Amino acid sequence: MANDQLQLSANDLGLQTDDELLDVLDLPQLYTQPSAQILLSTLDDLTSQPSSWEATPRTSTPRSLSGASTPLRWRRKVRSEGVPHYLTKIIASPLAWIEDDGEKERVWQSAAQRMSERSGRMARGDLRRGFKIPLHAANVKGGCVQDREVEDAEEMFEITLHEPAMTADSMGFKTWASSYLLAKRLSILRETLPRMAREARILELGAGTGLVGLAAAVILQRTVVLTDLPEILPNLQRNVRDNAAVLATHGAKVETAVLDWSHPEDFTLPYKGDRKLPPHTFPLILAADAVYASTHPELLVRAIGYHLCRGGDTRVVVEIPIREGFGAERDEFRERMKGLGLRVLGEGEEVGYDDWGGGDGDGDGDWEEAGEVVCWWSVWGWG
Repeated sequence: MANDQLQLSANDLGLQTDDELLDVLDLPQLYTQPSAQILLSTLDDLTSQPSSWEATPRTSTPRSLSGASTPLRWRRKVRSEGVPHYLTKIIASPLAWIEDDGEKERVWQSAAQRMSERSGRMARGDLRRGFKIPLHAANVKGGCVQDREVEDAEEMFEITLHEPAMTADSMGFKTWASSYLLAKRLSILRETLPRMAREARILELGAGTGLVGLAAAVILQRTVVLTDLPEILPNLQRNVRDNAAVLATHGAKVETAVLDWSHPEDFTLPYKGDRKLPPHTFPLILAADAVYASTHPELLVRAIGYHLCRGGDTRVVVEIPIREGFGAERDEFRERMKGLGLRVLGEGEEVGYDDWGGGDGDGDGDWEEAGEVVCWWSVWGWG
C-alpha cells in the first residue's frame, strides 16, 4: 500500500459503499504500519452491533407474510471470511509503530470488541440500540413500517435502549424481535382498542428492556406500568431515564415496578404509597415474548387473570415468537386464556429479525446474518 493511501479512512476504502463486498485483504494490513486512526476507523466499520432493526439480513429473503415487519435496506460489508483472523492479528500485535500507549489500548479494545460480537450474543458486552416507531397507522402496512423512509418527527419517534451484557438466563436484558413488532403494531391497535379513561393505567408484563411499554406510553397516551423481576428492574429504569426527553416531548408517562407472576397479588406501586394494588385494576395488559419456558403459560395467565379488569372494554395484547419446540407452551397459553373466559378478538403472524445465536450465514454471529423470526400476535377480550 502506498504511503499516501495510509491516511485513507475506512469509508474511503469502500466499507460503506454500494460496491461489491470487499475482501479482508482490502483492509489496512499490519505490515504497512497503518496509523491508530486508520485502524480504529476500520474496526468501527467492522462492527456488527445493530444500531437499529430497520435493516434486512442480506442473506435472507423475507417470507411473503402480510405482516413482514422490516423494509428492505441492503447493506454492503467486508466478506466475513478471514475477518476473525484479521482481528486476532491486531489483538496479538504489539503495534510497535504506534507511539501513544493510549491509542494502542483503544485499538486492542476495539478489535477485541469486534471479535466478541462475532462470538454470539452471550459473548458480547453492552449494546445500545435505536428503534424507530410509527406514530400513526397510516405509516404502517400489515403491521410494518412502510418501505419508504419515514423520518418526519411528526410521523415517527425513536426509542434508544441499553442492553447489558447477558449472563446465565438473563433474557430480560435483550430486546427481542417480538417486542419491536408489537411496538410498531400499537399505532394500528390504537384504532381498534376500546377507549380508556384518561386516568387509566396500562400494565406491561415482562417488560425486559422496556420497548413495548415506552412505545405504548407515547402512542396510547396513557400511563404505562412496566414490570419485571427485581434483577431486570435497574436496567429497565435506566432505559426509562434515557428516554425521558422522548416521553416528555409526547406528554407520555411511565412507571416501573417489580411484579413476580408467581405472586401477582404482591404488587405495589409508588403512587399508591407502596400499598398493594387491588385485583382487576388494568383495562389493558401488554406482553411480548413472555412464553419461552414450560412454566410460563400458567404463570403468565395467572398474572393476567389477577390484574385484568372485568368487563367488555378490557383487552390483552400478546406477541409470541413461533419458536421450534415451544408449540405445546403456545397451545397451553391459548387454552388457559380461554379457561379464564377470554377469547381471541384478532390474531395473525408477522416476520421480524433477531440476532440471537447468529443466523444462517457463515456462523460469525454477525447482525447481517440475523435470522427471520415469525411471531404470533393476538388480541384478547372477555367472551
